Amino acid sequence: MVSNQEKPIKSSSDLKDIILVFSIIIIVLVIAAFFDLFEYLSAVASNPEGFKIVELLFVFTLFGFAYGFFTRRRWKESNLQIKELELEYEEIKDNANRLKSTVDLSPDAIVVHRDSHVMFVNKAALTLFGVHAEEEIIGKEIKQLLHYSFYDIVATRIERMTKYMKQVPPLDIIARRLDNSYIDVSIASTPVYYHAIPHIITILRDITDRKKTEEIRSRLASIVLNSNDAIYGINLDGTIQSWNPGAERLYGYKEKEIIGLSASILSPDRNLKVVDYFFEKLEKGEKIESYETKQIKKDKNIIDASITVSLLKESSGITIGASAIARDITFKKRVEEELRRYAEELALSNEELYVFSYAASHDLQEPLRTIQAFINLLKEKHKKKLNKEVDGLIDSAEDGVIRMHRLITDFLMYSRVGSQAAVMEPTDCNLALKDALSNLEVTIKESKAVIKHLTLPKVRGNMVQLTQVFQNLISNAIKYQGEKPAQIEISAERRDCEWLFAVKDNGIGIEQWFSERIFIVFQKLHDHKKYPGSGIGLALCKRVIEKHGGKIWFESEIEKGTTFFFTLPVLEEKK
Repeated sequence: MVSNQEKPIKSSSDLKDIILVFSIIIIVLVIAAFFDLFEYLSAVASNPEGFKIVELLFVFTLFGFAYGFFTRRRWKESNLQIKELELEYEEIKDNANRLKSTVDLSPDAIVVHRDSHVMFVNKAALTLFGVHAEEEIIGKEIKQLLHYSFYDIVATRIERMTKYMKQVPPLDIIARRLDNSYIDVSIASTPVYYHAIPHIITILRDITDRKKTEEIRSRLASIVLNSNDAIYGINLDGTIQSWNPGAERLYGYKEKEIIGLSASILSPDRNLKVVDYFFEKLEKGEKIESYETKQIKKDKNIIDASITVSLLKESSGITIGASAIARDITFKKRVEEELRRYAEELALSNEELYVFSYAASHDLQEPLRTIQAFINLLKEKHKKKLNKEVDGLIDSAEDGVIRMHRLITDFLMYSRVGSQAAVMEPTDCNLALKDALSNLEVTIKESKAVIKHLTLPKVRGNMVQLTQVFQNLISNAIKYQGEKPAQIEISAERRDCEWLFAVKDNGIGIEQWFSERIFIVFQKLHDHKKYPGSGIGLALCKRVIEKHGGKIWFESEIEKGTTFFFTLPVLEEKK
C-alpha cells in the first residue's frame, strides 16, 4: 500500500517517462532526417505495396514505443511493491521479535496451542517443563504435559474455548514435566483467532511454594483448632484478634464474646502493662517461654497459667501483633507444692532416721561390749574350771556378739548412703580401687589372691562410696573363692555415654535365679559359719551405684566364676 507522501513521487516519475519517450522520438526523427530516411520512405510509399510496408513499420514502431513505455512503468510499480512488501515484512519481523522478547521476559510460562498441540512456548515455559530447546516441546500433545487425572477437565476446557471462543476461569492443576516429574501450576487460558484459525493462549504459573504454604497453614490451623492449650492472637494495642476452642475451654469466653476486647480482661488486676512488657522483651529478641502468671476466667476463678508469647510479623518484617499459648498449670502447681512439702518432710524424716540409726547403733553396741567383756572375763577366770560343752557355748555366744557387731556396723554404713547427701565430684576410679586394695591388704595376702586391673576412668562420684563398692566386690570374690586362690580382674569399657565396669573372679559362682535376691539387705545364700558376713555388702553396692545414676548386675557359672557389672555415667568435660 502506497502512502499519500509517495503519490507526488509517483507523478514525477510518470512525467519523466513521458519526457524520455518524446526525447527518443525526437532523436529518431533527427537521425532519420540525417540519413535521408524520410526520402527513402517517400520513394517506397509511392509504390502501393511499399506504402503498406511503411504503414506496417510505423504501426510496429508505435507499438514498440507503447510496449516499452508500459513495461517500464509496470517494472517500476513491481519494484515499488516489492520494496513496500520488504519494509512491511521487516516491520512485522521486528514487531514479532519485540513481542517474543516481551513474552520471554514474562516470569510466567506462556504456551500457544492449536488442536491440542503446542505451537509456541516462551523461555519460562521451557524452564517450567524442564526442557532446553523449543524443538523438544513444540508439536507435543497437551495431555502429555498433564497429570492423567486432569486429562478430561482440560480437554473439556479446550473444547469450550474452541467452540464458543470465550475465556474460561483459572484452574489449579498438576503439570507433567518432560522428566516425568510433576509440578503444581495455576493456568489461565483464552482463545484467539490467528489467520481465521482458533488458537488458545495458556499462561501457567508455578504454585508449588504457594501449595506448600497453604498446606503448612492448613496444618497449623488444624493444630490450633484441635490444641488443648489456649491459643489466641493480639494486635499491637493489646486487642484480642483470634481465639481458639482451647481458649474457650480454659477461660470460658466464647470467640464472639472476646474478639475485640483487651487482653487485660484475662489479668486479675486488669493490667495491660504486662502486654507492653511482653512486646518490649520480644522486640529486643528475648524469648518468653513458660512464663508463669495468674489468669482470671470468665467465672472469676483465678488459675495458674504458663504462657509462651511470640511476635507475629508480615512478610516485610513489620510486627503486627503477637500470639500467645496459655496452659492451665493450677494442678501442676498444686502437685509441685505437695511434692515440695513431702520432700521437706522426707528430708526431715531421713535426717531423723539417720540420727536414730546412729544412736541406735551406738546404744546397741554398748550392751554388746558389756557381753563381750563378761565373756572375756569368764574365759580368763574360769577357763580351767569349764568343760568342753560350756567352752563351746561360750564360743557360740562370742561368735554371736561378733556377728551382731558386724551387722550393726554394716547397717549404719548402709543407712548413711541413703540419708546423707554425698559430695559428687570428678573422681579417679584408679584411686578408689587403690584405697579398696589397701583396706583389704591383709585379706589379700592371707588368701593369696591375685588381682589384675586395667586403667580405670574418671567419673563424677563420691570417692568414699566408690571405694566401698570396689572393696565389697573384691572382698566377696575372695570370700567365695573355690579350691584355687582367687583370680580377680577389674576393667572398664566405654559404651556411648556410660562406662561399663567389670569385676571378674574364678570363684564358686552364683545360681542365676538369685539375680534379684542377692541385692536385698540381709540376704545370704550360704551358711554364715562357712562364709561369714552380714548380707549387706551387695545391697550397699546396689544403693551406691543407683545413687550415682548407674545399675549393677552379674553373670555367673557354677564352679567357674562370677562377673559383676556396673555402669557409671561418663564425666562430661567442661568446654
